Amino acid sequence: MELAIRKNFTGITEPYLQIEGGIPLQGEVELPGAKNSALPSIVAACLSDEEVALHNVPLELNDVKQLVRLLNEAGADVKVDGSKLLCSGKNWSGGTLNAELAGKIRHSLLLLGLSANWRSNLFLPLPGGCSIGNRKHDLHLQALQDLGYEMEESELGLHLKESNPKKEVEVSFHYPTFGGTLNVLFAAVRSDSTVTLRNAARNPEIIDVINLLTSMGADIKWVGPATLQITGVGKLNAASHTVMSDRIIASTVISAVGVTKGSVTIRNATVKVLESEVAVWREAGLQIEEVDNGIYVKWVKPLKAVSIVTEAYPGFHTDIQPLHTVLMATAEGASTLKETILDGRFAYCYELNKMGASITVADGGFTCVNGAEGQIAHITGVERLAGADVIATDIRGGAAVAVAALGAEGQTRIMNLYQLERGYGNFVELFSSLGAQITRVSP
Repeated sequence: MELAIRKNFTGITEPYLQIEGGIPLQGEVELPGAKNSALPSIVAACLSDEEVALHNVPLELNDVKQLVRLLNEAGADVKVDGSKLLCSGKNWSGGTLNAELAGKIRHSLLLLGLSANWRSNLFLPLPGGCSIGNRKHDLHLQALQDLGYEMEESELGLHLKESNPKKEVEVSFHYPTFGGTLNVLFAAVRSDSTVTLRNAARNPEIIDVINLLTSMGADIKWVGPATLQITGVGKLNAASHTVMSDRIIASTVISAVGVTKGSVTIRNATVKVLESEVAVWREAGLQIEEVDNGIYVKWVKPLKAVSIVTEAYPGFHTDIQPLHTVLMATAEGASTLKETILDGRFAYCYELNKMGASITVADGGFTCVNGAEGQIAHITGVERLAGADVIATDIRGGAAVAVAALGAEGQTRIMNLYQLERGYGNFVELFSSLGAQITRVSP
């Protein structure tokens, strides 16, 4: 039976993606640099008054462009040189940041640690990013205060005042916060302090930034499974660093192979940074193998439902859970997805339901890491999805509906592309190279 294609967009005046689904993806693709490593790496490079060269930065991403502009407006020197980015913070002035720019990207929070590094005042209008729940910044503030920096918060934003850090200090997180860990690193690496950070985030992107800082001369050591010791140094030096490849884009390709019943080799990738996710997807029925400088993925049989719970690394990544939901939308059986990190993460599920998915989102009876009431998505697999008009609710939600569209019957149009393109600068090119019929339409 042919499924109806549901359309409801009229008078479109902004760019959108148009996807003709149902084509098995085939071929080979190479991953770009990781957004979640590139953005903090750019900030980290500005901790030095010497020039740091960053390679493999996804320069086409909206978030990268916004951060570069924000840094340059506050006195840093960040410029594109061919395929690399050259960064120096020697003229960093801090002050009041551009509210429009700071409000668009979550990583603007990291400029608190950067300004602490240069002992300068900074007023940061409340940072933005994806609307995926209550994204708190209390751990950032508390950590900087513990380090000895004077912080004030108002309804308009966060104010870091000129201050001198403590000589010896211990910071302990109740949750291994990604951004909080980075802000402690940035504030401490060039200070006169010795900082012990307990329950530090261990994400691969954090390790990548630590590798960059170490190459610049920082003294950072793991003294326990989740404990960092940072001994401040007087100066950070020039360096050259290649940003790690994007494991979330690797997950996006894996999910797309699963929903289109294809087979793809992903170059510049490794399963070592996706062990929890790969274990789940192998259990569901996907063939996923480590090959020379890459991952080979193949659909071999109908997928089975597998339930997951999101957790801090090395658990199942909250940014990857929407891609698992897409796989489960047409898997055999019923599954649940418990989101413990961020409330409000499931907005994309309502878009998938427009395409024929059967997903209900209910209160979970627990509290998320961010302090809000948690939710659980209940997914019942359907035979197939149908094309529809949908929106990209956020970066990863946008990827979820785009991947679903690749496997759906008929045509899908995806609006609010700004959100998707904050994290995927070459989505069309990447999937077109694998045989997808996908076009970015500009009315």
